[in-house]
Amino acid sequence: MNFKNVFLGIFASALLLASCTNDDTTENKMPLGAYDKGVIVLNEGNFGTPNGSVSFISNDYAVINNIFGIENSNKPLGDVVQSLSFSEDKAFIVVNNSNTVEVVNRYTFKSIATITDQIKNPRYSVVLNGKLYVTNAKTKSVNVYDAKTYNFLEVIAVNKVVEKIITANGKLYITNGAYGSGTSVTVINPQINNAMSSITVENGVNAIEEKSGSVYVLSGNAEKSKLYKINTTNDTATAIESTVLKNAKNMDIDGEKIYYTVGNNAYVMALNATSFSEAPLFSIPDGGYFTFYAFNVIDGKIYSANVNGFTAAGTVKIFSSTGAELKSVTVGMGPNGFYSNN
Repeated sequence: MNFKNVFLGIFASALLLASCTNDDTTENKMPLGAYDKGVIVLNEGNFGTPNGSVSFISNDYAVINNIFGIENSNKPLGDVVQSLSFSEDKAFIVVNNSNTVEVVNRYTFKSIATITDQIKNPRYSVVLNGKLYVTNAKTKSVNVYDAKTYNFLEVIAVNKVVEKIITANGKLYITNGAYGSGTSVTVINPQINNAMSSITVENGVNAIEEKSGSVYVLSGNAEKSKLYKINTTNDTATAIESTVLKNAKNMDIDGEKIYYTVGNNAYVMALNATSFSEAPLFSIPDGGYFTFYAFNVIDGKIYSANVNGFTAAGTVKIFSSTGAELKSVTVGMGPNGFYSNN
């Protein structure tokens, strides 16, 4: 046997395998569009004026403003760009005062459709099992649409304030509070004829997140702050509270940590903490009602928005997980939320 030829054949095969592996890795890392690999920023604009917009902050902090307008022949997005949810390669943008949900490709931001049927002062949305669910403040209900055809399917009457909506364990969890008040979370099970139940929480419910199959709910008022963990199998809740930290809000979960704000201070505690952390991670200037108008934590970075009184373009400050300021950038008018597009 010619061992030299055998060795050369093995070596050539190894090179070919390495080349294919590298090509596959490179291909997998290629951006899916101009707005992949970064953070989407919603800018609600001035109430009563259709000047809401969307900004994009890349992972290396480059900023592109008005990406919806850029990609859609300067088409106005609408009046009060409220929230956004993703499903596969689509983004559903809820535009509150225009009574629309704009559907775009999440990576190119090219317009796909505009949903208007039965929309009445929409707030938040989520997709579950091929259906788009939209909370409507005016009708105190949840509208259901086909997430692929965008056709209206049905309305689920809740008959109380419907605000933020998430999914967990095949069910919908909706906060029944806004603007500092509200004492419950509504649970809807679409698999059982939209069976509905209610979980009582402390007054001032304002944030809700899902993590590893559990639902976390934050409430804050002038007397205390409470964080609930809901077991989504039986929808029972346990809670921790602080009477030192009052009016907590803006809760977000990143990895195994829970971040939240009180006044102009940001805090962090472990996901399994048995008490609130009362030592601020960092502080920002006090802006009254507009302080931490937007607050999200994405891949270890904390994004905070200053709306500058809705009289100028908004400012976004980005902090590390330890509270060190990393970058400050300018976005559109009235930034109110950050969404990972990685």
